[in-house]
Amino acid sequence: MASGDYYQREHPAFAVDLARKDAGHALDLAKSAGVKMKAVEVADEHLRQVKEERGATGDLAGIYGAVRKESGMSFENQ
Repeated sequence: MASGDYYQREHPAFAVDLARKDAGHALDLAKSAGVKMKAVEVADEHLRQVKEERGATGDLAGIYGAVRKESGMSFENQ
């Protein structure tokens, strides 16, 4: 992450859209069981921010950039 790999990849290792799809399935299952998965909710919000920043080339590791942005820094670390 320190090298900037999380936003410089041409092709994501784990695409943001796939990660959000999986998070959505987990949240749907939790809802049907009457429980919440706060950690998945937070991760999905970060993934939404990754998608906004990087589009379809966003990677799961881009959560690092989303957290940087929440902390008042730029998404990119370089």
